[in-house]
Amino acid sequence: MLSKAALTSRFFSATAKARRPLPIPDLSMKQHDPQLYKLIEQEKMRQFGGIELIASENFAYKYVLEAQGSCLTNKYSEGYPGARYYGGNEFIDQIESLCIERALRVYGLDPSKWIANVQPYSGSPANMAVYTALLKPGDGLMGLDLTQGGHLTHGFFTEKRKVSASSVFFNSKQYHVSTDSGLIDYDALEASALEFKPKLIIAGFSAYPRDLDYKRFRDICDKVGAYLHSDMAHLSGLVAGKQVNDPFEYSDVVSSTTHKTLRGPRSGMIFARKEIAEQVNFAVFPMLQGGPHNQ
Repeated sequence: MLSKAALTSRFFSATAKARRPLPIPDLSMKQHDPQLYKLIEQEKMRQFGGIELIASENFAYKYVLEAQGSCLTNKYSEGYPGARYYGGNEFIDQIESLCIERALRVYGLDPSKWIANVQPYSGSPANMAVYTALLKPGDGLMGLDLTQGGHLTHGFFTEKRKVSASSVFFNSKQYHVSTDSGLIDYDALEASALEFKPKLIIAGFSAYPRDLDYKRFRDICDKVGAYLHSDMAHLSGLVAGKQVNDPFEYSDVVSSTTHKTLRGPRSGMIFARKEIAEQVNFAVFPMLQGGPHNQ
C-alpha cells in the first residue's frame, strides 16, 4: 500500500509528463512548407533563366547565402563590439570586428583616419543615419534629382508631395543635369549651393551613366561650409576595383550597400572620418536601429 504522499508525488509526476510538449522536428523547408519551397524554387529558376539588368540586384555568392542562412540569425547584439547590451556576444564581436577590418582594407583606408560602421540594414537606412548624424531637423541638403538619375533618399520631393523622409525632416534642394549634355551641371550646382547654403551635399546616383568629379564637389562644399556625403551604393565594387574615381579622397562620409556590385548580402555600410565617427555610430545605434542583422 503506497502512502498518501507517494501517491500524490506519482500523480503530479504523471501530470507533468502528460503536459510536456512534444518535440518539434527540425524539418527542411521542403518538408515543413512545400508551398513556400516551390515558390522559392520558381524564383530561383526565373533568376537563372533570364538576364538581370536591374542595378540594385546581383547574384550573391554561395558562401554569402550560407552566412545568410546561418545561426547568426538567432543572435541579438545591440551595441558595438566590446559594448553590448546582452551577453553571449564574444563571437559576434569577433565577426563584426572582422567585417569592419575587411571593409576598411578593401578600400585601402587608414584605420587611424576612418571608421566603418557595418550595422545599417541597407543603403536607405545608412543614408538616413548620415543625415541624422550630421544635420539638425530643417538643415539644408542637396542631392541629384531622382528624375535625372538621383536616388529617392537624396531629398526627393515633387511639387505636390515630399516623397522621401529626407525631404520631410530636412530642407531639400535638388540639383540637375544639363539638358544639352545630360551631365551634371557643376556650375549650376555651385551657383545653387551658394544661394541655398546647404549643410550637406550628396554626390551619388542610381541611374547616372558617368563618373563623378568628387574634387569639384569638395570645392563647392568648402565654399558653403557643407559636408560632402558620397553615396557609392551603385559603384562600390568599381571603387574597390579602382575602375572609377575614388570618393574617399574628398568626402567626409561615404555610404554604400553591399548587395550590388559587391555581390554580398542585403546590407549597408557607412565610412566616416574619425572627426565625425562618434556622431555616425550614435545615429546608427541607438538613434535609428536596434540590434544589427548579424547574418
